[in-house]
Amino acid sequence: MLWFEITARVSPPEVEAVAAAMREVAPGGVTIDEPVDILGPEMGFRVRPNEFVFVRAYVPSGELGAVLTEDLRRDMQQNHPSVELTARALYEQDWAVSWREFFGPVEFGGRLRIVPTWIEEAQDPGRLVIRLDPGQAFGTGHHETTRLCLAALEQHTRPGVSVLDVGTGSGVLAIAAILLGAGHVLGIDVDPVAIRVAEENCKDNAVLDQVTLKTGTLENTATGPYDLVVANISTQANLALLPEFPARLVPGGLLILSGILASDAHRFREAAPALGLAFDEIRVERDWCLMVYRRET
Repeated sequence: MLWFEITARVSPPEVEAVAAAMREVAPGGVTIDEPVDILGPEMGFRVRPNEFVFVRAYVPSGELGAVLTEDLRRDMQQNHPSVELTARALYEQDWAVSWREFFGPVEFGGRLRIVPTWIEEAQDPGRLVIRLDPGQAFGTGHHETTRLCLAALEQHTRPGVSVLDVGTGSGVLAIAAILLGAGHVLGIDVDPVAIRVAEENCKDNAVLDQVTLKTGTLENTATGPYDLVVANISTQANLALLPEFPARLVPGGLLILSGILASDAHRFREAAPALGLAFDEIRVERDWCLMVYRRET
């Protein structure tokens, strides 16, 4: 089958918004390719700061593909005029494997390691291994926001805790939480495709019996309370849900917020105290930040 690969050349602050727009019109999914320096098999990679990122969407050929591509072009012209779009034809069998050469195992913190499913390697007893394909567009550890979350989960997940994963995407954070000792995770997402991907990934990592996955909003899927809530979603989505998060936390429970532009961190610092959320820490990587709050007792 013939597909078209639509590539957007994007500045780092616009990546999440452009990727979200492309997912709306891309039946074949979306990938995010960041410029990296390969440091070696033990050290993984380092993202080059301040360089353009390439976001790629895959649409079928024919009339449907033409309509979807035109919709995307109009959206970019209206909302992201600085973004450059290019297109090329790609046969499905080439697309399915061509990107694999760019990805290898990646390590996070002292314990977590994400390994693509096509790579066979000896088990390392000192690492918690997550098997996940970088070709999935819903969060694979190759973006700052996910990396920040994985590091925060490694620090804050305690044995037996209950976790709510808001915007679970690929399920990578839910999987990591279970491997780090959480007793149970509820992963929610408004995208049913993401939930199907997360379910397959949880099966592949043998954690599905400890993870519940639901399609829907925070309001209609999660009552809680939970020991830990993690939300790797956009700045605007996190701000909109901020008043709802305290009710989902036990007293003293932790709220981990990611997907936030560092320039917007002050908006959370200003809003959180009135909601009974005490600031705990902030982590910054390139243009992105992660913030941790604790529900006051």
